[in-house]
Amino acid sequence: MKRQHLISRPLLLLLLVFAMVGQNASTPPVSESAEEPTETRTPADKAATPSVAPGGANVALIKIEGMIYGFTLESLKRRVDRAMEGNASMIVLELDTPGGEVMAALDIAKYIKGEITVPTIAWINDSAYSAGILIASSCNRIVMSPASTTGDCAPIVPGQELAPTERAKALSPLLEEFRDNARANDKDFALYHAMCVLGVEVFLIEHKTTGKQKLVNQIDKALMVDGKLPESNVTNKAFGRDKQTGDPILDEVGAVSRDVALDEDFGQWKLIKQIHDGKTLLTLNQSRAVEVGLAETDTIRTEADLKKYLNANIVAPITQSWSEDLAGWLTHPAVRAVLVLALLIGAYAEFQTPGLGLPGAVAATALVLLIGAPFLIGLAEVWHIILILIGIGLLFVELVVTPGFGIPGVSGIVCILTGLTLAIIPTTGNGPLPLPAPEMYGRLQVTAMWMLLSFIFGVGGMIAMTRYYGSIPGLNRLIFKEPTEEEKRAVHYRAQNTESQVNLTLGLKGTAATALRPSGQAKLDGQLVDVVTNGGLIDKGATIKIIEVHGNRVVVDEA
Repeated sequence: MKRQHLISRPLLLLLLVFAMVGQNASTPPVSESAEEPTETRTPADKAATPSVAPGGANVALIKIEGMIYGFTLESLKRRVDRAMEGNASMIVLELDTPGGEVMAALDIAKYIKGEITVPTIAWINDSAYSAGILIASSCNRIVMSPASTTGDCAPIVPGQELAPTERAKALSPLLEEFRDNARANDKDFALYHAMCVLGVEVFLIEHKTTGKQKLVNQIDKALMVDGKLPESNVTNKAFGRDKQTGDPILDEVGAVSRDVALDEDFGQWKLIKQIHDGKTLLTLNQSRAVEVGLAETDTIRTEADLKKYLNANIVAPITQSWSEDLAGWLTHPAVRAVLVLALLIGAYAEFQTPGLGLPGAVAATALVLLIGAPFLIGLAEVWHIILILIGIGLLFVELVVTPGFGIPGVSGIVCILTGLTLAIIPTTGNGPLPLPAPEMYGRLQVTAMWMLLSFIFGVGGMIAMTRYYGSIPGLNRLIFKEPTEEEKRAVHYRAQNTESQVNLTLGLKGTAATALRPSGQAKLDGQLVDVVTNGGLIDKGATIKIIEVHGNRVVVDEA
């Protein structure tokens, strides 16, 4: 009896231990439940949780402003290389751009993700539209300044409506790049979808069990909240239906975001609110961008704010070279309009005076800047420069070979203005004659307007020079004017290669020593004298007479 009692006590203890172990196995520790959930509840919470801890980073600040085109990538690469040589541990791209060429933006996005080996942050200050938001989405994080905006990324051709196939072709690589960026940086693709496609609505929904929130489009919302699509709509073939949504835009790109689960989550979500109604392309100011989780803060006004927010060791701006800055400034349409004006006025004044002087130097400098600046930064194509040179040649033919102003002159002006306009417009294609990228047609129109205005003002300036500038000291030597009575009586001219004086008076006759086209030499008063006609052409040996004298300028005509 005593032995049985001794055996039963260990057995009872063993059973008690098993019971305690079982209880511990079925009930999670308090510390583990306190750490749950590990996922943030809202998109805003998600954005506010930095994916990169920047404490003590050496930050290189690279600004991307203005139009996005091929040279933007080349400039970015050079500045990133300089930043990495300076031991930068983080790169911030400060964006202030209205957009630009889609293919250039895609190349920049791929470069940021594939070639930059340190964390990247996009600082939208003050705007990042179209190509700008594509570049921003490729960075690890996005921050914004107060009163900044972003979004509106649909590929368009101003003044034209793309056919469905063309629009789908343009959207396909754009949306896929956004989708990849959204997945890589833990963002909701629906936001980018609504920026690119008109008609995409955005909803905030919440999981009924976990409390997780997500931004989805209207098709995802119907599936995840209602558990099925309305009968009037259709899903895509991933759900076993062959019908279409009825919206040609959504059908082209695929309505479902494909970032949601395709099984048990359907019908397990509830609607919180609508973020975007799809009537316009999605554009977000800084506060809304933070609210929907696109940006993590909207308080970065200055570099000092950036340094404090990132807890950085240093923020060092990496600027463009002086030549890049100068070339960029010289390619602004307004600046080019001033250069065209200088070219026209300078060339006109030079043709009115013999020899090469200050007006000719001004015109030549303006021409070099007009051609060289866009060629330096990769905007001008070879055929643009050839077109400009052809135009100059036609004008020369008009002035020297054929009297008056006709087809060669008009054609020359058209060629010059066309070449100067196209020289600052990014092109697409690799053929012998690359044409402006479709998304650059708006800039093309603005540039053409500036060129036309500069030509109009140039013609007006030439007329004003002829009529009114004779009273301005210094400029009166550049224009025709009626000779004074004293000039009509006699003018002394020092003949070429001789010390003798030639007495030139109005009406004095002589002989054309060379063909005058319109300038050349004539034999007057027994000496060779540099002369010019009033626009006509005179053959060698013809009898001529003096009709005007302006200082060293002698104007003749056939007797």
